[in-house]
Amino acid sequence: MAVGEFRVIGVHGSDGLMSLSPEATTTPGPPGMTSRLQTRVTQAPSPPGAVDDRSASSSLMEVTWREVLVDVGWGRLTGKTCITGVEGTEASLRVVGVHGWLDNSNTFDTLVPLLPVGLEILVLDLPGHGYSDHLPPGAMYTPLLYAINLRRAVSNYGWKKFILLSHSMGSIVSVYFSAVFPEHVIALISLDSLTPSLREGTPLDWRTDALTLIKADGYEGGRTTVYKEHEAIERLVAAREGIGRMAAIDKDAANILLPRSARQVEGGYIWTHDPKARAKFYSFFSSHNWLIAVSSIKCPVLTIRATHGIYSPRVNLDYVINVYRENAAWFDMELVEGPHHVHLTHPHRVAPALSNFIRKVKNTLTPELQSKL
Repeated sequence: MAVGEFRVIGVHGSDGLMSLSPEATTTPGPPGMTSRLQTRVTQAPSPPGAVDDRSASSSLMEVTWREVLVDVGWGRLTGKTCITGVEGTEASLRVVGVHGWLDNSNTFDTLVPLLPVGLEILVLDLPGHGYSDHLPPGAMYTPLLYAINLRRAVSNYGWKKFILLSHSMGSIVSVYFSAVFPEHVIALISLDSLTPSLREGTPLDWRTDALTLIKADGYEGGRTTVYKEHEAIERLVAAREGIGRMAAIDKDAANILLPRSARQVEGGYIWTHDPKARAKFYSFFSSHNWLIAVSSIKCPVLTIRATHGIYSPRVNLDYVINVYRENAAWFDMELVEGPHHVHLTHPHRVAPALSNFIRKVKNTLTPELQSKL
């Protein structure tokens, strides 16, 4: 295996889906990373309604990730890419993964091996996340800034058209990307995110974010706390529990995120994310502004909501759903059992709807559009 590569291995049955075993081992990672997670996956019982283009016979599924580094002018974004299927599989469709707030490109590690064969997938650490560069002091992270830099990165990487696969804040970013740069987006997949906020922002919201930003600027170049590995894992779990039960992850999921969430140094780990990224500035992008962005999306859209996700299924979001339905080429919505990070903690619950949607999108592509991928 070449330097800068790491693998996720699994077995596909006739349903084309897998479930994760509890076995996981860490091994030396690519340059700039301290470890990688090799996850062995075993065949799961066939879920109802699952579809895939694979043959009926079981086959070994091996996803080999390759590290990438993309220049965006002011700095560089890190990430990784793979083609689903055994070595030598030819890609027929491109997918760009967009992770959530203070997560990183490892967030899709357990889900990708369950997706259809022949997908070329690119997942980047957003600015200020993972191993990507931080914005300079005084600059602020917003959904639109992430979208602009994502566009720079994928364009510099040479990709023209692709499906956006997004989670949480990444879905907010992807909505604005789809609204501002529709020529690049074949379809939009949103995991547990329908709106950035249930209300309009106020000056108090803006003040809170502004003070967070000002305080964070003081961290740059200052003393950095070093955590033991078990402490780093516990803090990854606790940080999401602090947001609320819906955002909770377990230690297995934290172990997957850790190699890009923290960098190994003498005595333990230090966080890689930019403290300024804690100031989200979501309140600038809510309600009326958000609906204008959603109304401009004309491509097919799939949204998957978690039963214990960021907004309870009991919260009425019909006003957003109706705008999608009125404007998108088509709008599919699924509800799956699990928390906000269900795609990471229970990927086999998410994969059937994703695979069905991807197959449906692929069947609509004309030869002319395929030639522009």
